[in-house]
Amino acid sequence: MSNPYDHPQPVLRTVTARGEALTLRLPEPSDAPGILAACTDPETLRWTTVPLDYDHERALGFVHDYAPGWWQRREGAAFVLADAEGYAGQIDLRVGKDPEVADVGFLTAPRARGRGYMSAALRTVAEWGIRELGLARVEWKAHVGNDGSRKVAEQAGFTYEGVQRNGCAHRGERRDAWTAALVREDLP
Repeated sequence: MSNPYDHPQPVLRTVTARGEALTLRLPEPSDAPGILAACTDPETLRWTTVPLDYDHERALGFVHDYAPGWWQRREGAAFVLADAEGYAGQIDLRVGKDPEVADVGFLTAPRARGRGYMSAALRTVAEWGIRELGLARVEWKAHVGNDGSRKVAEQAGFTYEGVQRNGCAHRGERRDAWTAALVREDLP
């Protein structure tokens, strides 16, 4: 069996619970305005470590360096979610020191929130990671109180595992984190 990293990062497709089609792919330069809007949104900044001074140059850096870099380093993959209107969010699958465990990070563009996009994307990316990258476990973590992110993880089939005290660094302080996972045995 060949190593998946020996081939270009794949394009994944999924459908939301409402039947809306999504494409998960590497970002393109035309995504930069959407990335910038999502990464400067107050709710994104509240719950993520996106830099407070995020600008157009950083958005282009995400397109050209950050996102493709995960695959090039053989450490996972970063995808943009795209619907019929274009950029709708982004999701990273990051493989750590244990090659059978990855964590996920995601954010949804403000215009796409509440439509089930990220739950569908998260499930698709996690299943792909387990089946194609040989992962045994995909972990999700979010600050306690980030109800939107928790709902996404639960709808994607992740099992809530508890609270990790001081589990997340956020702008110079430690915050408690909710944790959940999807494991190989959860797949049909």
